[in-house]
Amino acid sequence: MIPKRKSSITIFIPISILSDVPSLFEKTSKVGQIARAASIFRVDGIVVYRDPTAANREDAFLIRDLLSYAETPQYLRKRLFPLSRNLKYAGLIPPLRTPHHPLESTNSSFREGFVLKSGANSSIVDIGFRSPVECPLPLPINRRVTLKLVSGFWLPSSKEEVPYYWGYKVILEFKGLAQLLSSHRYDFSIATSRLGLPLTSVAADLRRALSESIHVALLFGSPAEGLHETIKREGTHIEDLADLVVNTIPDQGTATVRTEEAVMISLAALSSIESTS
Repeated sequence: MIPKRKSSITIFIPISILSDVPSLFEKTSKVGQIARAASIFRVDGIVVYRDPTAANREDAFLIRDLLSYAETPQYLRKRLFPLSRNLKYAGLIPPLRTPHHPLESTNSSFREGFVLKSGANSSIVDIGFRSPVECPLPLPINRRVTLKLVSGFWLPSSKEEVPYYWGYKVILEFKGLAQLLSSHRYDFSIATSRLGLPLTSVAADLRRALSESIHVALLFGSPAEGLHETIKREGTHIEDLADLVVNTIPDQGTATVRTEEAVMISLAALSSIESTS
């Protein structure tokens, strides 16, 4: 299996990414593309933030629900997600096929599970097998857990202990990007912007940052305006918040680039740069 990447990447996307599509069908498809891109390039976190052009709070919860649903192994979805309008077209999202989405026959020492029963000395957990397994320790009931097979016993584990990519965490914040970045510490933050430096001119700086940084933030703007405008509305400048402002799509042939397209292209560019470090 593919090991974890050297640096942990968290992407920041605005609530307004859905403002340019009217139907739930189209919105689901757009969020599904972001879920796929994040998984392909082993993103560890997705922060959905409030931007000045975001007027629809319902879209915020829709993005959160769809990203979380996509990240959850298929065998646990019915247990963790009740029927809701937000998930009406969730079946459109293609399978992620990440290491934590194994087939039943897959031989893996780590599995995601759902705690069905818990007693003083043991728990019963659904980990996607034909029958639930027993864990010889009490676990919080009705909770998702990570288990590790040790000497024939399924024991609780942490995501950090898993040696390969194990999905992303979704965080919904009704705060502005400037406030979020000032309250969360990242070793290196990269803003994507049409007004930024061409990728080729800063490739060496990015390669060094990705090899030396543990936590990296990758920032994306909205369909209506770029990060410069968004941050300016919050009373500061993007250069004061990001270590580097980069144009990952120089000489683009279209008038605009959709957020889901920018996410895929930018992550691919960073992955290529990182692989040569």
